[in-house]
Amino acid sequence: MLNYIRDAIMAPTTRNSPKNNNSSQKPGGALKDVISSESRQTAGAPMRGYKVTDNERTRKYGIGANSLEMLITKANSKFPLIQLHLYLASDGFEVSDDEYLNSLPAQTLFIVAGPDAVITTDADFEFEKMRQQSPLLKVADIFYDFIEQHPEKFRRMITEYEHQKQRRVLDNTKAHLSLKAEHVEWFEGGEERFHSKEEAMAMRAQTRVRGYYYKAKEELTRNPLYRQNAKARQVINSVLEQFRYLLIGCDYFSMMFDRKCQQKHEFLHQQLGEEETDAGSLPSKRLRQVIKEYTKENCILDEWSVSLCSDLGDFYCQGAFSENGNCCSMQHTINPYASRENLILFQVWNLDHQIELCRTILPALVVNVEDLVSHPQRKCLLHKKQVVDISVLEYFLEIFSLKNLKLVHVVCHEKVQRLNRSNGRLLCPDCHEYRIVQELMDVQVDSPTS
Repeated sequence: MLNYIRDAIMAPTTRNSPKNNNSSQKPGGALKDVISSESRQTAGAPMRGYKVTDNERTRKYGIGANSLEMLITKANSKFPLIQLHLYLASDGFEVSDDEYLNSLPAQTLFIVAGPDAVITTDADFEFEKMRQQSPLLKVADIFYDFIEQHPEKFRRMITEYEHQKQRRVLDNTKAHLSLKAEHVEWFEGGEERFHSKEEAMAMRAQTRVRGYYYKAKEELTRNPLYRQNAKARQVINSVLEQFRYLLIGCDYFSMMFDRKCQQKHEFLHQQLGEEETDAGSLPSKRLRQVIKEYTKENCILDEWSVSLCSDLGDFYCQGAFSENGNCCSMQHTINPYASRENLILFQVWNLDHQIELCRTILPALVVNVEDLVSHPQRKCLLHKKQVVDISVLEYFLEIFSLKNLKLVHVVCHEKVQRLNRSNGRLLCPDCHEYRIVQELMDVQVDSPTS
């Protein structure tokens, strides 16, 4: 029960990383060249500093390493374990290859633990500490004690808590501050490595979206079709690789929680009653810029590359699934930029898949892959030509973007099965979506990544 409750509080982060998959990938020639190039770069990677600690945060050490193997070896000398694994302290995911390790910033904090450990993430750790110290977080005790036995009572009590919080004169005088030197206490704990609030909040958005990638990868690669059918495995590997590069291109939708992103979600127009300006540019790394420029030219991701908060950092609940639209009847709102306490409380705000990820989107994707490899002569419904791929872009938007995600307070996140269906389908070479994705992959393969 405790694991279930922890997952409910801290969703959508995941406690255990997906199992490593030993099946070899066979992407297309262009992607294979990129992967080979990245592998060669990893072999000569420079030494970088990292931090390691245990699950209870009893000790912390700095370690220099240029590969995952070296990092694990040195970490094992500090924390002797029979089977030592490394997990990100920020979200609990296991780091299992050099490619991903090299994508992380220096001074990243890792937790060392066994293969089956339940990881206490930074957010878990900070939330528990705050819960012990702050009377404002008494709601957490209510959540732990009553959510399974008394869900309606829990809803009433947390609603009462929200109303009381709104009636208090809250100290929001530091909400507009941005830099660590201006608001030191906001950066305690997991945010200590960041220089600004916007940078920390952007990373939190990335963490949630990255979690969806690993969840999708875990579900797809453990499916019997993936394990038993070589052609299906090749298609799914290619889909995951395209997901990964699209995510790199949009910076894992980091702008969702970044108040400095000038383009706001359309529902904020109703909340703020003002016109919003155009979006700012995404990070300037060459690969990201190439993908951004191409997707913007073809109007692929612009509509969903938006912020969910006001310029001050106010977030508004978009309402329960059953309410339709983007209106919360309880008028939940929060500003995690205002205080450390609000930042921790923001963890109980969920990104809710309107079309469900594990019950609907991923099963539909598997069905289309099976159809593609089992019936290669099938015709596209639109152009009556032989199908060659699945609609990668549509699935990408449904899994990762605000086209299908709503930000909701935990009491507005309805855990009910939904009847809506995925819009993913089979594509032929004449389908616009197929041509866009193929051209995009060609563009990013031809461009330098640094």
